Amino acid sequence: MAVLTSDQLTHLRQQVASDGVAIAYTKANLNDAAQAIENYFETTARVALNTAINAATTPVVLAAPVKAALVKHYLRQKFERGG
Repeated sequence: MAVLTSDQLTHLRQQVASDGVAIAYTKANLNDAAQAIENYFETTARVALNTAINAATTPVVLAAPVKAALVKHYLRQKFERGG
């Protein structure tokens, strides 16, 4: 599992603040939450999502860059829809 760098954590906190979200927590709290999200996606979601995509497209196996692009754009679209 990847450990977020201090620059990545700073950038994440700044982006949350730029969304106008009221932040009544310490940097350490937000850093811990961000790292938990990273851990979840790296240990649980990545494997499960890869398995789900492969099952949906069988017998075709999409290349990793195609899967990554689909996930990236799906997640962006999902959040833009308020998801």
